[in-house]
Amino acid sequence: MQKNIYKNGSFTIECALIMPVILLSVVSIIWLMIYMYDANVIYRSLVHAVLAADYHESDSNSELKNEIEERVYEDLKGQLVGVTDAEVFVKVGKNNVTARVEAKLAMSQDLPGLSELGEIKTEVKEKRMSGADIILDVRRIKAIYDVAEKIVGSVTDEKKPEMEEE
Repeated sequence: MQKNIYKNGSFTIECALIMPVILLSVVSIIWLMIYMYDANVIYRSLVHAVLAADYHESDSNSELKNEIEERVYEDLKGQLVGVTDAEVFVKVGKNNVTARVEAKLAMSQDLPGLSELGEIKTEVKEKRMSGADIILDVRRIKAIYDVAEKIVGSVTDEKKPEMEEE
């Protein structure tokens, strides 16, 4: 009986064909996770900055705009993983505030078609709240809290049935 010499080394060839696909998949998943993380961090910082600045009484729109930009840059400092450059654009109107961040991920520009995947554009639009709106929101939250406290209190006041002894 003669050994089949053509079967030797087939695992090596199969592995050489499959490993680039597996490595590309793993790198793509990691890159997608970095992209999603950075996009969520940017969105959270935008919402935080816009809502916090709306509660602050500013003398002018430019002062409010500067405050929002400073808050966004402060929130983003040290939080982003894959972003090399981020720009904040804020537009303050009479009734609303629009804040936008455009960021670029540190992706190799050599790969054709992938350079546009490395851009993150996030925008937040919020209505500017007046002092009366803020007081109304606080009263609504207090009313919801009072109702929840009554419900939780009534549930804990009820006696639980005792277990029968055998």
